Amino acid sequence: MKAKWLPISAAVALALGSVSASAVDFHGYARSGLNYASDGGNAYCSGTGTSGYLVGRLGNECNTYVELGLSQEVFNKANNKFTVNTLTVWRTYEDNIDYQGNSWQAIGGSGGGWGGQQASLREIWSGYEMPSGMQIWAGKRYYQRKDIHIMDYYYLNNSGNGFGVENIDTGLGSVSVAIIKHQSGIDGAGDGDKDRNSWKLDARWSGIPLWTDGSLDIAMIYAWQNLSESQKKTYEQKANNGYLAMVEWTQGNFFGGFNKLSFTYGHDGLDNGVISNHAGDTVVPYSEKGNAFRFIDWGVIEQPSWNLGYALIWTHHNVFDENKTEGGKNWSRPTGTDFNIVLRPAYKWSDFTSTVLEFGYYNFSNNALLDDGTVKHSDSRKRATKLTLAQQWTPSTQFWARPSIRVFASWLSGNSVNHKFDNESDSHQITLGAQVEAWW
Repeated sequence: MKAKWLPISAAVALALGSVSASAVDFHGYARSGLNYASDGGNAYCSGTGTSGYLVGRLGNECNTYVELGLSQEVFNKANNKFTVNTLTVWRTYEDNIDYQGNSWQAIGGSGGGWGGQQASLREIWSGYEMPSGMQIWAGKRYYQRKDIHIMDYYYLNNSGNGFGVENIDTGLGSVSVAIIKHQSGIDGAGDGDKDRNSWKLDARWSGIPLWTDGSLDIAMIYAWQNLSESQKKTYEQKANNGYLAMVEWTQGNFFGGFNKLSFTYGHDGLDNGVISNHAGDTVVPYSEKGNAFRFIDWGVIEQPSWNLGYALIWTHHNVFDENKTEGGKNWSRPTGTDFNIVLRPAYKWSDFTSTVLEFGYYNFSNNALLDDGTVKHSDSRKRATKLTLAQQWTPSTQFWARPSIRVFASWLSGNSVNHKFDNESDSHQITLGAQVEAWW
């Protein structure tokens, strides 16, 4: 007798009595381009995906970065849906060091054209969505992130391995609760016994209606450390718990776009994310204490012949050591006030082309540490300014239309980046380049 074998996935689906599952959803994000420094050598970009592009990202991204996501609805019966979701990431190193040659002679060692790449699995999680819209999930995922795209700045981002229930309808918005794990090493050691385990309880109340097109989001994250006896005694580690709270008002239909105004407060272990990027994602479990609060106003205005993306950030932070003395040794940013602004206006020439101008400026408190961690000057403030002019072609001239093919000229200056220019002998950099940015 000739056996007829079904693929395992099909056999399981039939056994469970599932209705036809959806096709695979392929989605992603990508950027890549070239940068020509007017003074020769490598072009320098002020910012990375880790710290955010605090003077704006247009004409200021030196790497190739790609996210490729695959999602599959594997079961759907009476609106009971099960999905599997994945996201992988590839990128090249920052500072325009791109070893991705198209031939075997590419720089980067024996790897040839493969040299210089970095890969990461960012998401692998599954969700069970009920007819009410509530979802139970588990795995590794980006979790309800909030970001300012023109800065690549995540002002709320509690991502990682976790479990949760989200989109619980309350009649006044929805509630989500999750537990997410964060692991951080110490002193660059690869010894797993030195890795700190931090656990974060994340509670959100989103979409609370206020008035026409107005809503409120509230988030609270509490992080605690789970040290072993060996970590406490052998390595003399100390734990630093912390919490973060955020409230955000969103106003839709704001001159054809939207405006978001948020206030965030971080304490001790979750202070660092308020000071910099990825609030809630990075736990600082050292014994030093600190607190910070931050105001953000950002949004998009969309008009028939022009549009504008904008972001204004103001932060104040207080840093102490374990004895409540100001200025803990593990903090690279001391007590002080920071602010920055990014403006990106565009004029629409036709349905497919527009001219974009982006201005960015930041001014931070400084303990004389530069981007590479070395002490090069003793200025009381770190500053940088960027101005970029770009011509772009897009499927439409809406602010969010992608892919965008761009050619640009960019000017960058400031005492926090001067050491990068022409062996520290110049005060600014002019960059010419081209880039594609896409999402789908």
